[in-house]
Amino acid sequence: MDGAPYIEVEVSMDDDIKLEKGIWGYGHINEQLANAREIIEKELPDKIFLIGGDCGTEVAPMSYLNKLYGGDLAVLWLDAHGDLNSAHTSASHNFHGMPLRCLLGESDAALLSQCFSTLRPLQIIMGGLRDLDPPEAEFIENTGIACLSVSDIEKDAGAASEAIKAKGLRNLYVHIDVDVLDSGKCPWALCPSPDGISMGALMALLLDLRSKFNIVGISLLELKPVEGMEMKPLKALVEFCKEI
Repeated sequence: MDGAPYIEVEVSMDDDIKLEKGIWGYGHINEQLANAREIIEKELPDKIFLIGGDCGTEVAPMSYLNKLYGGDLAVLWLDAHGDLNSAHTSASHNFHGMPLRCLLGESDAALLSQCFSTLRPLQIIMGGLRDLDPPEAEFIENTGIACLSVSDIEKDAGAASEAIKAKGLRNLYVHIDVDVLDSGKCPWALCPSPDGISMGALMALLLDLRSKFNIVGISLLELKPVEGMEMKPLKALVEFCKEI
């Protein structure tokens, strides 16, 4: 993918955000997802590197790749948060805490219409979770979604590979919310969370995955630059993503 053109998805700069259908900025989000879908339908990529924005931007690219590969897609969701709320369970009503639930087929009808397909719980492996809302924890338990702890990832770079192999799926999408990283060493996340994985553990995990799976999609999301931040580790992560 290195050398492929980057295409920017147009987003609204309107500060007048309204709470509609239980979601802040619902109209803007729906419009942005439609813009992303239009770009994907025009380009028809076989791989996608999504960078920037919040986790809500995953809806179109991930659902597209899932359709393209006929559901033969494992999703490794590396995130401190579950992103599994609905408009009815979310305390904040922010859509970036709901995209995975939407990708699993539970959301407002208009937002679901922006999905090219929906995922099944058995396709998902959550990694690095440590800040779940009670409804999200209940959803994970009820659906049997596989989870890897921070300790699992830190101790064994191959833990994710083993979990994916158990799914019997050949293609892989890796979602990276930078808040999966420990906030003490990586303070560039939009919603930082302590006690996360190290950059070294993340890179070791990614290198192991690249040697064993066909990575067709990867994202790097929820970046919030801070003054004086160390860019070298982040640049290494971006370079890896570009090379899938």
